[in-house]
Amino acid sequence: MYMSYEAPHGSFPQPIDLLQRLASTSLPIHIVDDGEIETLRILKLGGTIKAAIPDAQRLPGGLDCQRGQLSATVSEITRLGRSLLSRFASPCQATSARHSSARRLEAPSLVSP
Repeated sequence: MYMSYEAPHGSFPQPIDLLQRLASTSLPIHIVDDGEIETLRILKLGGTIKAAIPDAQRLPGGLDCQRGQLSATVSEITRLGRSLLSRFASPCQATSARHSSARRLEAPSLVSP
């Protein structure tokens, strides 16, 4: 079962904030927001998550809104990602992230292989 959510458009969350939200969500999850997908690229390059991220449909900050970005799928937070969370994420962040991400989650949807 896959979950998905969409953040307010135009926002680029801090990587540790997005990692914290992912940690408080059941994985795998589809991410559909362009800004969050760009942040996922940073997390994946840093080795903190395992994710399938499609090629960018436009340059970050580009004006071409004709072609939509395909969703990314986060399947796992790595040991390194969990280590970073335990070191840098505050308990207050964890609580507020858990509540805010729950509001953004949409109903689960099945995805065929």
